[in-house]
Amino acid sequence: MKVDAIYIEMTAIWYNNSYIYNEERSIPMAEITNEMILQAIKELAEQLKNHSEETNNRFEQIDQRFEQIDRRFEQIDQRFEQIDRRFEQIDQRFEQTDQQFEQTKQQLVEINERLDQVEQKIEEMDKQLTDVANGQKILVEELFENKKEIKRVKNILNIY
Repeated sequence: MKVDAIYIEMTAIWYNNSYIYNEERSIPMAEITNEMILQAIKELAEQLKNHSEETNNRFEQIDQRFEQIDRRFEQIDQRFEQIDRRFEQIDQRFEQTDQQFEQTKQQLVEINERLDQVEQKIEEMDKQLTDVANGQKILVEELFENKKEIKRVKNILNIY
């Protein structure tokens, strides 16, 4: 306990009958004890005030740090929102690409069906052309046979 704040200059201290004697004055011991207790209370109050101020300052620093952390978390949240928006855009692009792929796939199926139809028509036409060619061959052969017959008949008629 600090007693130097009392400032009693005692050049000659005598303990006698609960009195402290000073050259300047004499003070009863109870009074000094009360003064010491009062001084101790004042010192403790000052220490408590200083401690409260220091604690308040530390709490302010902690509050400021929490505010900085909150701002950082807000920035992180905003960054996550930006990333979420980008992922949504990418998802939309993938959906569009999937739709385009499905449309292209369907178009290819339709084209393949048309090509199959065209191939069947070509096969039919080829068969028909083969039939026509065979028919022409038969006609040519018959024509040749007819010409031979006509020539033979002319030869016979020319003879008679």
